[in-house]
Amino acid sequence: MYGIIPYNCAKEVFAMPTIEKQRRMDLRLTERQRLTYERAAALRGQTLTQWATAHLDESSARDIAEASTTYLSPDGFDAFCEMLDSPMPQAAKALLDRKAVWE
Repeated sequence: MYGIIPYNCAKEVFAMPTIEKQRRMDLRLTERQRLTYERAAALRGQTLTQWATAHLDESSARDIAEASTTYLSPDGFDAFCEMLDSPMPQAAKALLDRKAVWE
Protein backbone atom coordinates (compact mmCIF):
# COMPACT_ATOMS: atom_id res chain seq x y z
CA MET A 1 0.00 0.00 0.00
CA TYR A 2 1.35 3.44 -0.85
CA GLY A 3 0.14 6.97 -1.23
CA ILE A 4 1.12 10.48 -2.11
CA ILE A 5 1.20 12.77 0.88
CA PRO A 6 0.57 16.35 -0.30
CA TYR A 7 2.09 17.93 2.80
CA ASN A 8 5.60 16.69 2.18
CA CYS A 9 6.84 17.77 -1.23
CA ALA A 10 4.41 15.35 -2.94
CA LYS A 11 6.77 12.39 -2.80
CA GLU A 12 5.51 8.82 -2.84
CA VAL A 13 5.85 6.90 0.39
CA PHE A 14 4.80 3.48 1.56
CA ALA A 15 2.06 3.88 4.12
CA MET A 16 1.40 1.70 7.13
CA PRO A 17 -2.12 0.33 7.51
CA THR A 18 -4.20 2.92 9.32
CA ILE A 19 -5.15 2.38 12.92
CA GLU A 20 -8.44 3.87 14.01
CA LYS A 21 -7.75 6.79 16.29
CA GLN A 22 -10.54 7.66 18.69
CA ARG A 23 -9.11 10.58 20.66
CA ARG A 24 -8.05 14.10 19.72
CA MET A 25 -5.66 16.50 21.37
CA ASP A 26 -5.68 20.19 20.52
CA LEU A 27 -2.72 22.46 21.19
CA ARG A 28 -2.44 26.23 21.25
CA LEU A 29 0.75 27.34 19.52
CA THR A 30 2.39 30.55 18.47
CA GLU A 31 2.77 31.07 14.74
CA ARG A 32 6.52 30.57 15.10
CA GLN A 33 6.08 27.26 16.95
CA ARG A 34 3.66 25.98 14.30
CA LEU A 35 5.99 26.92 11.44
CA THR A 36 9.00 25.38 13.19
CA TYR A 37 7.17 22.11 13.87
CA GLU A 38 5.83 21.95 10.32
CA ARG A 39 9.31 22.49 8.93
CA ALA A 40 10.78 19.76 11.15
CA ALA A 41 8.01 17.37 10.11
CA ALA A 42 8.55 18.13 6.43
CA LEU A 43 12.29 17.52 6.76
CA ARG A 44 11.47 14.05 8.14
CA GLY A 45 8.90 13.38 5.43
CA GLN A 46 6.12 13.23 8.01
CA THR A 47 2.84 14.99 8.59
CA LEU A 48 2.74 17.35 11.54
CA THR A 49 0.59 14.83 13.41
CA GLN A 50 3.05 11.99 12.77
CA TRP A 51 6.01 14.12 13.83
CA ALA A 52 4.31 15.44 16.98
CA THR A 53 3.02 12.02 18.00
CA ALA A 54 6.46 10.43 17.60
CA HIS A 55 8.07 13.13 19.74
CA LEU A 56 5.33 12.95 22.39
CA ASP A 57 5.70 9.14 22.53
CA GLU A 58 9.48 9.41 23.04
CA SER A 59 9.22 12.19 25.62
CA SER A 60 6.46 10.53 27.63
CA ALA A 61 8.34 7.21 27.75
CA ARG A 62 11.50 9.02 28.93
CA ASP A 63 9.63 11.06 31.56
CA ILE A 64 7.84 7.98 32.91
CA ALA A 65 11.10 6.01 33.07
CA GLU A 66 12.87 8.86 34.88
CA ALA A 67 10.05 9.23 37.40
CA SER A 68 9.73 5.51 38.12
CA THR A 69 13.39 4.50 38.29
CA THR A 70 15.53 4.85 41.40
CA TYR A 71 19.25 5.31 40.94
CA LEU A 72 21.70 4.51 43.72
CA SER A 73 25.37 5.20 44.11
CA PRO A 74 27.55 2.10 44.54
CA ASP A 75 27.66 2.75 48.31
CA GLY A 76 23.91 3.29 48.42
CA PHE A 77 23.32 0.05 46.53
CA ASP A 78 25.55 -1.85 48.95
CA ALA A 79 23.65 -0.38 51.91
CA PHE A 80 20.33 -1.31 50.27
CA CYS A 81 21.48 -4.91 49.72
CA GLU A 82 22.67 -5.08 53.33
CA MET A 83 19.25 -3.99 54.58
CA LEU A 84 17.55 -6.61 52.40
CA ASP A 85 19.82 -9.32 53.80
CA SER A 86 19.45 -8.26 57.44
CA PRO A 87 16.67 -9.64 59.68
CA MET A 88 13.33 -7.85 59.57
CA PRO A 89 12.77 -5.35 62.41
CA GLN A 90 10.43 -6.57 65.16
CA ALA A 91 7.93 -3.77 64.47
CA ALA A 92 7.63 -4.86 60.83
CA LYS A 93 7.11 -8.49 61.88
CA ALA A 94 4.35 -7.42 64.29
CA LEU A 95 2.67 -5.40 61.57
CA LEU A 96 2.71 -8.35 59.17
CA ASP A 97 1.29 -10.65 61.85
CA ARG A 98 -1.79 -8.42 62.32
CA LYS A 99 -5.00 -9.23 60.49
CA ALA A 100 -5.51 -6.99 57.45
CA VAL A 101 -8.32 -4.43 57.75
CA TRP A 102 -9.97 -5.72 54.56
CA GLU A 103 -10.23 -9.29 55.86
